[in-house]
Amino acid sequence: MKLHPNIIQSIIVSLKKIFTEGAYADDVIRNLLQSNPKWGSRDRRFIAGTLYSIVRWRRRYEFVVNTSATDPQRFEKIVAAYLYDIYKSEIETPLPAAVDPADFSTRSFEALTNRAVHASIEDWMDILGEQQLGKERWERELEFLNTEADVFIRVNTVKHNAKQVQQVLEKEGVATEAFGTLNETLKLKERKPLQRLASYLNGYYEVQDVGSQMIAHYLSPQPKATVIDACAGAGGKTLHIAALMQNKGKIISMDIEAPKLKELERRALRAGVTCIQTKPIKENTIAGFKNAADFLLLDVPCSGIGVLRRNPDDKWKLTKDRIDTLVHVQQQILQEYSTMLKPGGILVYATCSILPAENDNQIDLFLKTNGNFQLEKKQTIYPSEGGDGYFMARLVKR
Repeated sequence: MKLHPNIIQSIIVSLKKIFTEGAYADDVIRNLLQSNPKWGSRDRRFIAGTLYSIVRWRRRYEFVVNTSATDPQRFEKIVAAYLYDIYKSEIETPLPAAVDPADFSTRSFEALTNRAVHASIEDWMDILGEQQLGKERWERELEFLNTEADVFIRVNTVKHNAKQVQQVLEKEGVATEAFGTLNETLKLKERKPLQRLASYLNGYYEVQDVGSQMIAHYLSPQPKATVIDACAGAGGKTLHIAALMQNKGKIISMDIEAPKLKELERRALRAGVTCIQTKPIKENTIAGFKNAADFLLLDVPCSGIGVLRRNPDDKWKLTKDRIDTLVHVQQQILQEYSTMLKPGGILVYATCSILPAENDNQIDLFLKTNGNFQLEKKQTIYPSEGGDGYFMARLVKR
């Protein structure tokens, strides 16, 4: 296997942006590929795959080549370790740093004895995961959090059903299969870009993880109801709620970041959804909607530990202090935003975390201080079940 030196150098430069400048891997890779249109499809797949793999396994590769943040050749050594580990003698191009095969083998074996190094996570996260989930559950989920995420789509039933979309995608060269218990969930049999396909541009589906799709069903909104999605972001769950409501009724999508709501409006237009109103959250917004909603979704900011395999660079940006801050914010949102629900209404609290501190504990604390709410059901979806990790709890306001 022959690699042009500028490809290796581009990978090294990209890693520096991700790990020393705090850039997101998705953005770095997208910008790199867009700025080099002459690269062929084989090179583009190699570059993206290499960068995501190194981001995912950074700590393990740092360990086996004995490098650290203070080493001026840190990223050259990490890239060399990855290329040697995956391709061995197939690489004809000189590696960007020397790799001693005997030392590599010895330190790779030593990495197996340290769970945090072997799973390539920070020590604090490994300790917290075991404390929160127990050793057996944490080790099982770690294994799945380090696998490449499957691609799921949610069929937009405002326009078509799953069988019709499968047939359209097949004609476009994309094979899918039904997955799980939801009629609108399809899994791609092979990873392929969808964003330029006519089926995507015409709003036949959205890319959305299977676990995320379950949240709107947990809310189970009725047509003609008033629904508030209070942490809507770019609106993946809002659009799913609209489909479940048959595009009838009123959905008020809120967020503190107004630009995300603009993206939601664009997506709604593509999806043919007309029952959504967007509302940026300002100082008195929540108070102005007291007792307004029949259904309320609080998909709160969280650590994202349940979706690390989809966003592997997040595990290097996250800190224990950040989780502590998020736990405070989550409870604050629950206490304040729940006032927007009518008596007899349904509230769903959701996160993309698998930690009880962000999930079960938050519901327990909320119920202790809000006797007019009752828990109907709750569920944690783990990465080991096939999708990403999520938590959801359904409460009724008595």
